[in-house]
Amino acid sequence: MEETLATVLSYLPPPPISPTTSLSSSATSDDEDRISCLPDALLRNIISRLPTKDAAGTTAFSSRWRSLWASTPLHLDDAGMPPAAVTSALNSHPGPVASARLSSEHLASMEPDVLDSWFASLASKSIEVLVVVNGSWSDECEWHPPPGLLACAALRRLWLGLCQFPDTSGLAPAFVNLQELGIVHCSTQDRELHAMLPRCPELESLAIVLTQDYPRYIHIWSGSLHSVVVWRSMVREVHLDDAPNLERLLLEPIDGASTHVKIINAPRLKVFGYFDVGLHQLKIGPTVIKDGIGMKVKPNAMVRTLRTLALKVQFGVQEQVKLVPLLLKCFPCLETLYIRSSPSESPSNVDVDFWEQVGHTECVTSHIKKFVFQDARGEDTELAFVKFIMERAQMLEEMRVLVDDGCSRDLVLSRLSSEGCVSADASVVVEKQDMSHSWSFQRASDMSRRDPFDC
Repeated sequence: MEETLATVLSYLPPPPISPTTSLSSSATSDDEDRISCLPDALLRNIISRLPTKDAAGTTAFSSRWRSLWASTPLHLDDAGMPPAAVTSALNSHPGPVASARLSSEHLASMEPDVLDSWFASLASKSIEVLVVVNGSWSDECEWHPPPGLLACAALRRLWLGLCQFPDTSGLAPAFVNLQELGIVHCSTQDRELHAMLPRCPELESLAIVLTQDYPRYIHIWSGSLHSVVVWRSMVREVHLDDAPNLERLLLEPIDGASTHVKIINAPRLKVFGYFDVGLHQLKIGPTVIKDGIGMKVKPNAMVRTLRTLALKVQFGVQEQVKLVPLLLKCFPCLETLYIRSSPSESPSNVDVDFWEQVGHTECVTSHIKKFVFQDARGEDTELAFVKFIMERAQMLEEMRVLVDDGCSRDLVLSRLSSEGCVSADASVVVEKQDMSHSWSFQRASDMSRRDPFDC
């Protein structure tokens, strides 16, 4: 239980204030109170950096400190606080509440009236950032946050963990300012998610993390979303039905979980991956992209806006290898390509000469500037694909081959050094994989990173 809770907490935004922060002063010989001599603006800054119980405790110093506490936006964190202390802090502070993090083991067992009063207070005091985690989670995510959560109209960021999504049937969400929504190891009925998204006109980022049963189907109808992250979740479908401003669709596959990805209307999509060629299925418009004799990718099955693609491939499996050139043809203006090689469970059935027979591929010949091959094990089928890129990518500027720990870097380097790049300006680097800079949820969800796959 503790391990699962720790995992969930690692995906959530960190507390705005360290729980170990404390207020102390080095007294002079006459016990002069130097902190109280500071100007109000600086003292408010100090109070805003204290844990909630310590910040509230400053009101005992003097009437001046009570005024300072009341005029400092509240950052509420119930860590180490009994429920009565949380109630007291909310009742004594007039607001606004800048952020609240409720992750106590008491949440699921509290009296409903008390919990309702907390969320009513947060709503009335314009809470902007809210993290709610069921800290008493055992085996099932059965606890529902109270409906009052849906009345927090000033919310800009909302993250939920180890619980059920609030029931929206009786009260429509009023998240008119919400920009970021994260759901971590929660059970969210499809209807709840699909009812909520259209009611969040400012929502820019959606993250679905570690979900096991629901949601099963994620259908995006949103004019504001820029990024969707589906991370290690048992999701059957991700459909971009109408996402005119979506720029990123980021996936981290989970073993055995097949996901159908359908791109219907996403005219600004620029970044897509990791698409697991062996698990995922792709449909663009009316066309299912699959290996077939003589299959040609028609213009209505191409996404010309995509600039960065990441694929996960087993190069020892013929069905997967044959699908790769079709996928590349779906994204003719691709500039950056990441390939994560996965070991095959059975002996390779791929002809190493396959890539010599692949015809013209527009993105490879005319657009790819950066190519990164990850987890290389030096297998013939892997290197055949790398050579295909080297020989065809006329605009290539940077190529990196990151070698798995079980493979010799020198061996891979020697096998590639005999091959020249068609692009005279290309920089070719073969090096050991640095796991400290590997693909992570934090990278995927960081909107400030132009390339979330860059390692």
